[in-house]
Amino acid sequence: MNTQWIPASAPYAPLEVSASPFAALESLPRAQWETLRVLPAAERRLYVPHFVEVFQWSALRPHLPLQLASLPDVPAWPGRRCRSYYQWLPPEATLTAQDWQGLDDFDLILRLFDFSAWRPLFAQRLRSHLGPPPFDPLSIGLAILLARAKQWGWPQLAQELRSAERGQGYCRRLGIQLDDIPSEATFRDAAQATPEEVFRQCEQSLVTALLAYQLIPHHSTFPGESATRGVSLALDSQLVYARSRMRCHHQNADCFKPAATRACAAQAAGHTGCDCASAACRDHCRYAAARDPAATYVYYAGSNQPRADADEAAAPHHSPTGKHYFGYKSKAFNVVDDRLFTLWPLSGPFVTANRNDHLQTLSGFADLRARYPQLHIGEVLGDAGEGYDDILRYVYQDLHALRTIDIRHHQQDQEPAACLQRGYDAAGIPLCPHGYRLRCNGHNYTTQQTKWVCRQRCLLRPQPDVHPQPPDTRPDCPWRTPEHPLGMTVTVGLTLPDGSLRLARDHDITGPTWDLRHGRQSYAESRNAVQSRLGLKRSPWFGLANAAKASLLGDILTLLTTVARFVREASRAAPRMT
Repeated sequence: MNTQWIPASAPYAPLEVSASPFAALESLPRAQWETLRVLPAAERRLYVPHFVEVFQWSALRPHLPLQLASLPDVPAWPGRRCRSYYQWLPPEATLTAQDWQGLDDFDLILRLFDFSAWRPLFAQRLRSHLGPPPFDPLSIGLAILLARAKQWGWPQLAQELRSAERGQGYCRRLGIQLDDIPSEATFRDAAQATPEEVFRQCEQSLVTALLAYQLIPHHSTFPGESATRGVSLALDSQLVYARSRMRCHHQNADCFKPAATRACAAQAAGHTGCDCASAACRDHCRYAAARDPAATYVYYAGSNQPRADADEAAAPHHSPTGKHYFGYKSKAFNVVDDRLFTLWPLSGPFVTANRNDHLQTLSGFADLRARYPQLHIGEVLGDAGEGYDDILRYVYQDLHALRTIDIRHHQQDQEPAACLQRGYDAAGIPLCPHGYRLRCNGHNYTTQQTKWVCRQRCLLRPQPDVHPQPPDTRPDCPWRTPEHPLGMTVTVGLTLPDGSLRLARDHDITGPTWDLRHGRQSYAESRNAVQSRLGLKRSPWFGLANAAKASLLGDILTLLTTVARFVREASRAAPRMT
């Protein structure tokens, strides 16, 4: 067994990038941006100014490797002899078309990034730096990332590293010696022993670096918007099936208590349930998933709008798009990048499936702002599951951001008399006392106020927009005079005029600007699609903690693969554009 000395890591210093090649990237003009929306994202990126010349291999190679950021408050690597030693190796000077075909995304990632900053992070699982020489914790950590990228189990990972076809190339880049390749048990034990927080720190290191290189934008990239505005975040959650199969809808923590103290939730709900009187129920209820004890059941009806049923629990679970889930829920805060028509996912809370989406939002924002204080948020996009008052208030008062969040409907919204009395319709659009909808006259980003004016619409429309009983004659109005050309004016800030938050928004949700802004919520859905392609729709590992690690690895791979994909696209397009 050969060992190598891995020197101690340097003291913490923030990552500084003096001249990033990606600073030249620009957003398209709004008119062109709208026109190109019909094209696939890969084709649209070829129209982005400087995309090809920045990302093509020949231009990017002199700037390699892309360094990752070290983190404060993480113990430094003290220096130690190890059985492997990861070091970034310079890539090929040129890559032919045949070379590109032979390189998968992970091969390219290992050429683009220097992961040395992660060694102190993965070393945290080592209880002591005494004893026999271990494998380099960074070599093992990157091998775990490789396994997740390829959707390999631990036996296949060990087998692939020993293969003559690709194993030698991976071992060389990972710093693993061909005559001393770790066993599958080594990888399995390392993955289980590495805390979830370590993988979050790896993501933090990567995201901090991408921000420093200006790959992840620091400011709004919405076409035509000022660079002083913060980035747009698209929020979404994904339900993740547990590795175990569900045997009882009512599994909960009581199922794992001593048999004498268990209360069967299934019996309480009127089902047969289990008396837990047999020997099979000694340690836990025999119908519980022992390897996924935290997993819970939820029925997702396909929409986050509140049900019309007064008792939602008693309502039958029938919906054309509804699904039964047993497992967990993963939330992500996705940075929308309108320059490159993509998203940059930032992992949020990972909880049991029955936890409501909005209950994870504020804690997720707190963690996000603590990890990335340099990330200024200017807009929050979300579906109706985020449309609760506490979230809307937080986005407005704490983030000072636009609330591009779907409204949550209420039965009262369909009653014209109620809308007229409160002064706004079902879409939160202010109404004049006679039932005419006001028009949005613009949003002031400094005061965070939106002006609405009627522009004397009653002169052109004899019948009001909202009224329980339309009048026969046009009513008198003090605003229908030449002295008031804009007519009635209403200002909407944190709340609507009656103090309501539920429907208060910063743009007209029926207008084209809202459609363009909110249409980017689809980026959040694409994060879920990427997780599914990585085999993470069902957790590959048992238990909530391990499922959370797998989800984090999926988001890390998404960030890395996005950069690799841009390099591949630009390099292939460069010969055609010269």
